[in-house]
Amino acid sequence: MIKLSALTPLFLTLLLALWTAVVYNSSTYGTWHIYPALSLLPLVLLAHIALIVLNKPRTPYVIYAVGHLSAFTIFWVACLMLISKDGI
Repeated sequence: MIKLSALTPLFLTLLLALWTAVVYNSSTYGTWHIYPALSLLPLVLLAHIALIVLNKPRTPYVIYAVGHLSAFTIFWVACLMLISKDGI
């Protein structure tokens, strides 16, 4: 059975997708809409660290963190570009 706390990083990813969908059309370069999206990377990282520290065995949580953070970082940058209307 999957613990609900283990799904927290995925819920934060879903929150980023929803936030991007909601503010994409109304945001422009330099608006405040980017700040909630910027705050999600540290929150996801902290959630993964908490999962690794608080659960045993740790190996599945480390593998989960590496996989999710690899995909999340690319997705996060893409969402930031959509919200800010800026490119890399």
